[in-house]
Amino acid sequence: MTDHATPTEIDRLVRGTLSGAGRRRLVTHLLRGCPRCSRLLAPAIAMTPRTPPAAPPAGGYERPVARACAAAVRRYGEIRSERRAAGMADMEEISPPHAGAREDRAAGLRPLDPRRLRGLLRVETLLAAAWDLRHGDPHEMVRVAELALFAAERLEKDRYGRAEIADVRARAWAELANAYRVADDLSRAEQAMARSASLLHGGSGDPWLLARIADLMASLLADQRRFAAAGELLDKVHRFYLRMGNPHLAGRALISRGIFAGYDNQPRRALALLVQGVELIDVGQDTRLAASAVHSILLNLVACGRYRQARIQLWRTRPLLARQGGQRWLLRLKWLEGRIHAGLGDLARAEREFAATRAGFAAVGSPYNAALVALDLAAVWLRQGKTKTRQVRELVEEMIATFRALRIAREAVAALLILREACDRDDATLDRVRTVAMLLTELERQPQRRPVTGTGAGAGCGAGSGD
Repeated sequence: MTDHATPTEIDRLVRGTLSGAGRRRLVTHLLRGCPRCSRLLAPAIAMTPRTPPAAPPAGGYERPVARACAAAVRRYGEIRSERRAAGMADMEEISPPHAGAREDRAAGLRPLDPRRLRGLLRVETLLAAAWDLRHGDPHEMVRVAELALFAAERLEKDRYGRAEIADVRARAWAELANAYRVADDLSRAEQAMARSASLLHGGSGDPWLLARIADLMASLLADQRRFAAAGELLDKVHRFYLRMGNPHLAGRALISRGIFAGYDNQPRRALALLVQGVELIDVGQDTRLAASAVHSILLNLVACGRYRQARIQLWRTRPLLARQGGQRWLLRLKWLEGRIHAGLGDLARAEREFAATRAGFAAVGSPYNAALVALDLAAVWLRQGKTKTRQVRELVEEMIATFRALRIAREAVAALLILREACDRDDATLDRVRTVAMLLTELERQPQRRPVTGTGAGAGCGAGSGD
């Protein structure tokens, strides 16, 4: 594509037929505020009927998806039963300070305090503590990972040897890079990962360490929208863990690839990878990973227009999904349920779910997610009839005011202003709302251009191996 989009490219973007790479380039260009291409966008939206999601062959995903989801739920139920029989608390009620906390608790031991440790054990404990913070507190994750690096830089060469110290420091820099990525600081993440790669040359060449760093690097590449490179790395990681006889980590790599394929607007490929990944992982070892994989399966079923199948699997997997996270996770499930109801034509239930989800995201300080849900709500209103146009305009006006007050990316405000103008002309069509939602979603998936409130994917949705 040249610097500016052609009318054909704009038309294909709106129709949904532009390739993944072309779509990303064009949307990124539009989000930078190009007035020439933005002028082409509005008439294209008005004139082009939306192409519905491409559905797979009948029953193509029915059995494998059902089998994978059923296996995850069955194993999860077995684990809870085993824990109840042993008089232990549910896993989801435990918030371990480090990776070995569950084993310490089972053995009647007190969790290790990194302040009382020295040397290599201190580094390992701090790295484990940082990893456990990735879903709840990204900024604290960065702080603890920096402490781990500080400790790694002070290991004694005479005691551990140059190669081992190089390995430890390479891993510490890679884990710190992942912490920066989760906290949406991609520039520092890239620098830290480059430092990790340079240290590997002086290390032992440990293939397990190389696989771990490749896994974390793939997550960074995905956040940079470099999905092909991320997929190539994860394919190597997957094959390595299979060769080493670790199906859980091999499955984890496949799940990451599936999640990233969904981000890259390849829902069919995403489903195939996710199903394979779920069949490999040990649900008891990481129930959150299993829940993230199932959630991604449901999202991609919706993207394929398989709303009825998504509803059935959501109902069957709810025991697993509902207990894996905090309020934001539960709101995402409610949002998904609203999208399923909307896809099945149950607009009244979809309206209730979207309204409640929007209010929930606003209450927990996620205005960007609240705005994305609001656009789903606006689409439902427009499907209910033109009498709802005034409500849509009021909703858009409220989003514009919120974004401006919080200084959220000007590209998002510009997209909403286009929609408000359409409302003023009584021309707020369903396609316009969907296209604005597409632009805002693309912006939300670009960490370097996310809103300053930190509501993007890296902060909360559990994407990929490194997150």
